[in-house]
Order: sequence, then structure tokens, then C-alpha cells
Amino acid sequence: MATSPDDARPTSSDNRRKPVRTTQYMIAPAGAGISAQTLAEQLNRFGNILWTHDQRGVSGPPIAIVRMPDETAEALRRSTGGSLIIEPDSHLRAASFAGPTSSLIPTTTMTALGPDLTVTIRVLSEAGAPVEQAIVRLVGGQASAQGRTDRDGNVDLALRDEVPETVAAIFVSPRSGHWGLWQQQPYIEADAVNTLTLKPLPLPGRLDWGGEAMRFGQVPDHCRGADVKIALIDSGVTTSHKQLAHIKHGIDARSGEDRLWSKDVTGHGTPCAGIINAAAQADYGIRGYAPDSELHVCKLPPDARCSDLIAALDDCLQYGIDVACIGVGCERGSVLVEQHIAMAKQQGVSIIAAAGNSGEGILFPACSPHVVAVGAVGQVGSFPEDSLQAAQAAAATAAAGGLFVPPFSCRGSELDLCAPGVAVIACQSPDGYAVCDGTSLAAAYVAALAALILADHADFKGSFAAKDGHRVERLFQILKDTAQPIGHPWQTGAGLPDAARALGVRSDQRPLAMPLNAGLREMRNAIRQLDRIPFSASQAMRFEPPRGPANVTRLPLNPAPLAFQATGAETATVHELRAAMALAGLAEGP
Repeated sequence: MATSPDDARPTSSDNRRKPVRTTQYMIAPAGAGISAQTLAEQLNRFGNILWTHDQRGVSGPPIAIVRMPDETAEALRRSTGGSLIIEPDSHLRAASFAGPTSSLIPTTTMTALGPDLTVTIRVLSEAGAPVEQAIVRLVGGQASAQGRTDRDGNVDLALRDEVPETVAAIFVSPRSGHWGLWQQQPYIEADAVNTLTLKPLPLPGRLDWGGEAMRFGQVPDHCRGADVKIALIDSGVTTSHKQLAHIKHGIDARSGEDRLWSKDVTGHGTPCAGIINAAAQADYGIRGYAPDSELHVCKLPPDARCSDLIAALDDCLQYGIDVACIGVGCERGSVLVEQHIAMAKQQGVSIIAAAGNSGEGILFPACSPHVVAVGAVGQVGSFPEDSLQAAQAAAATAAAGGLFVPPFSCRGSELDLCAPGVAVIACQSPDGYAVCDGTSLAAAYVAALAALILADHADFKGSFAAKDGHRVERLFQILKDTAQPIGHPWQTGAGLPDAARALGVRSDQRPLAMPLNAGLREMRNAIRQLDRIPFSASQAMRFEPPRGPANVTRLPLNPAPLAFQATGAETATVHELRAAMALAGLAEGP
């Protein structure tokens, strides 16, 4: 399969002619009764058929993956009169971070005019050992530069038209074993070696901060997710890790083979697998929150597309999966993927998906009404003050109880829940631990809790024992009804899942709302919200957004300067102040 959705290819050997844009499409019959062979015969003259899902024994209607010029696809759409579903096979992107997050990097558009500023960065551990393969990003006033450290811990970076005094920030993200580093206005020497030292990463005790926040510690020891099958649809899992070596089930979603799923080149799926299924260690390591569940790995390739997600969902049906955790998504929806999601739901597959890390609208498939969309939250005090996570917190919106919504977490009316997704200490390939951020991690926490509920909640031993759509809806209802409400629903959904309440261990609801004597920092955050709200008397701070992915009103998160101090803007009304305080988690809205 080609690795790029858009290749420009000439229509003839005449290089002067305008190139033709070609795209990879998914094409399927809109109705029943058409075989894969008939579909292929119909499409052969229009483009290059790469493969069809019928070749993998899928029970549903055949889907052809075809490369063709965009003009040809449009002509085919017109000529078939709606008898074919024709849609781009969109690329998927991962929903956690391998390095400094884009939401923290200023966008620079100025043209470089001067000489290069050449800087050598050396990254060391506290013991003085070089830290290899750390991502280092230098942010200047006009541009930024990024690279990875070598075996000596060194990386050379160059910024055009900059001097050391214009360097705004430096970010260092190690692959494993250390906290990352964030420095604003760092002291940098040109044409010299600038040494940075990273703090070691201590492994958490019995529970990490996320487990404590979701009250996994109050769940009885026998609740471990036994007999529940969880599919992790992600980049694979490195089973060379000591806490993940027990995972034996997996498949490559694109090829249908089972040889490659146990390697995770990008390091995206391995942390999620650890949250769900890591085996307990006597004196080190992290805790998997559904350790007795049977984890199935559905590996997606680095250039994954919607067609690969369809294949992974088909694998879930084939292997009788109970919970599917999806850590990828895209902006564009897909009718064909939606059909497979609905089919999976009707056969009892509960799909939990990452909301996304763009800070904008909820990604697909998380925005599907048949899926639980999970956003991320962090907790103040769970990371060093000079870490990358501290940078997230500085640009975040306060929620409640020391929790905050990081600026990268997608938001909107489709968001269902939030879960830990900042400063999560997790397994990392090949056999270490790393600090990870992202909504895919949050989805993994919720998937683990879903497994505990299916295994031990009384409803799923009685009225909802059958694997069907009613079972899925009941599980989703329990997750949302027992969650602790925090912040605004656009940013946190129904709130933070509560394992103890979901399993019926405790019926009380913790008071996560901010106390009346909120601190000065929280009050300042509330005032900052005023700069983000349109001061319109006719709107009167209505919080309900219009429905639909195309016109959802979204809340910006990045702090803005105080308009009332610098610009002489009009004075805020009481209603506007109360609305801003509500967004900051300090009070209810009007």
C-alpha cells in the first residue's frame, strides 16, 4: 500500500502538462448483494485496486481500497448515482506525545535574514551519564530547531537570524528514565557546549497519581478484569518489556499477520498497554489496572489509515473482544468506519477512544455517538516545576481539586469523560519507563476500568450478560453516571471516572469542586477567562454549544494577557465574571 494519500503524477510523458492529483479512496456498495469480485470488475478501469476487505474473510459488504485521480473519483460518484460509497482513506494520527508538544511551541512566521545561531546542547543524567535519543527543541523569537541527542548526549541546533538573548525556551524530552526539562529564557552560549541535567524518574509506589484520582486503590483485590478481552488498537506493544512479556495475543491490522505486533517502533502503544495490563512487580515498576484481562494487540502501521482501523475492528469481531481501546484518530469522519463501529457495538464491543491532542474538536472515531470519547486531565504537584508537564499546567485551565485541563486535550459537545493524561509514568520500549502525555493514555485508564466493570459488576452477570448493543450502552451509562463532575462539560465531559463508585464499592461522591476560599492563583485564572469570552449582552454567557462537529463552539485554553490592565477594555459584568469563574472551576455559571 502506498504511504502517501496524495501523489502528484503527470498525465503523460509531457512534463509541461499539469500533474494529476491522486488520492487513496475507500469504495463500497451502498446496498447489499454486490460481491467483492463484482465491485473489483466495476472499479478496475477507474484506478489501481490495492486490496479489498473481502480478501480477509470479512462478513460485511466488501470494501475496495483504490488509488485514483480525484477527478476520476468525482466522475465515478456522479455516474453511479449513489450506489457506491466513495470516501478518502484518511490518515490517522496518534493521540499521545513523543516529544515537546506543539501546543507549547510558538508559531513563527518571520523570514530569516541573518546568520545562523549554532548551539550545542549536551543532555546528562544527575550521575553525569549522557542521555541518548532525547528530543531537544530550541525556540527562538523567529523560528525553532529540533534534534535528537547522540550517544554522547549531544545535539547541534541552528537558528537563523537569532542571538542567544532571543531564545525563548528550550524543551528536552528523554525517551525513558528521566523527567523532561522546560526552561524559559534559558542562558545559552553560542558556539559552545550548553549542558542540561535531567532529574531521574522515580517509579510510583502502589498507585500512580492517576490511579489515586480514579480511586482504583479502593477497588477490592479480586477485581482484576478476569475473562474480559481488551483490544488495544495502536502502534503495537513491545513484549520485551519485563512487565508486558505475558501478552501473547496480537495481529498486524494491515497485513492480517501476527508476527510484527510485538514490536513498537514509535513507542505509542506500549505505555497504553502498561496502564491496562502491566504485570505486577514485587519491588519496582508500575501497575496495570486490569492485570487479569486478556489483552489483544491490533497493531496499526506508522502510516495508518481509516481502512486499517476497519481491519482492526473486524479483528475485534473475529476474536470476541469486549472492550476496544483506540489511541488514534483523524479530523474527517468516515461512513464506512462508522458502519463497522455500529456493527461492533451490536455484537457487544465497547469502544473507548482518545479525544485527540490538537486542542480543537474531538477527533473521529471518538466523536461517534457509539464511542466513549476521553479527554485528558493533569494534577498539580505530580511533576517537577521545570518539567514539560509544568509548561502544560502553566497554559492550562483549572478544573477542580488540583486537576487541570491541558491545552492539548480536544474538547467539544461529543466529549464523554476525562482521565489522567499528563505526567503519566508508563512502560516504554524496550524495557524502561517514561513520562507520557496524551488522551490515548486517558483512554487506556478508562478501558481498564471498563474491564473491571464487565468482569465484576452484577449487571453483567445478569440482565446485561449477553454481548449486544444493550450491554455496551449499560457499560457506558455506568462509566458516566458514576464519574465525578469537574470543570466544564465541553472540556471534561461527565467528569473523572470513579472506580469505587462504578463497581459499587462506595456510593459517596467526593467533593471535587473548588472550595469557596479558592486561592489567589485560581482567582487569577478565572479573571484570565474574561479575555476569552465574547462580551455580548445578547449572548448572556450561554454555555450550550450548537450541535454538530462543524460548528461546535470551543473554549480556548491558552492564557491571554489581562485586557483590563493593558488595553482599557470595557468593564466585565457580573454575569461575565461568574461565567469566567465557572470555566476556571470556581463557581457555577449563571
